[in-house]
Amino acid sequence: GFINTMDPKETHQVTMEIQQYIEDHKNDDGFKLVNFGLRNEDISGDTNELSQPGPNYVRPGLGGFLGATEATREVAFDNWLSGPLLTAAAVFVIAALIFRSVVVSAILLSLLLITLFAQYGLGGYFTSVKNWSGNLAFHLQVALSIAMGLGVDYGIYMISRLKDEMKATGGVWSDALRNTLNTTGSAVIISVIVLVSCFIPLLNTDLANTWGLAVYIIEALLIDVVTALTLLPLLVYWFKPKYVFGNR
Repeated sequence: GFINTMDPKETHQVTMEIQQYIEDHKNDDGFKLVNFGLRNEDISGDTNELSQPGPNYVRPGLGGFLGATEATREVAFDNWLSGPLLTAAAVFVIAALIFRSVVVSAILLSLLLITLFAQYGLGGYFTSVKNWSGNLAFHLQVALSIAMGLGVDYGIYMISRLKDEMKATGGVWSDALRNTLNTTGSAVIISVIVLVSCFIPLLNTDLANTWGLAVYIIEALLIDVVTALTLLPLLVYWFKPKYVFGNR
């Protein structure tokens, strides 16, 4: 029958069953005519040592679209956590160097993790309803890092403006926060509206990759703007980093 290669569970199951069948019948009369190994240019370059029993034995794999789909799923599965977490670590180090404050860097990182785990939740939801255009497949992993980059931008704008307003108002937090929200906060909202408006048309596409990217980026932008305008000022006020408050 036909295999729905968009379904990662079905693709994985069928791939494993085919590989196991080859493994179980590799010594049958028919399979003895098949050369499992490597081919380099013409037949004279064939090598077959990988298919011989021993420490270098490699289980026969699958080629074609099915094999490529399963291979990308395996790579994506291995990088669902490591890729975004490496991005988060890079953001933490760079922010700490720019602001010369571990506290500010930790605040920005906490907001990024909120966005990241919200996207993991979205991927889990799409998987539960078997919408394979929106699950955490390889084509959407780039959206995780893009979303984190957009989120840290808004946080940097807000913290930098809070510092300037604290100096301008003589350290009066309420006035500094009000001025920041009226200026930079408004600019952040306008920026998000423009970006979301650019991604909304992509939701009408029949291309699964493009549709999924638009959904994830829109979700991340909405979460980023809410956290930057609400949670970030609260965290700054509670932890009072010297970058913003100075020696007060």
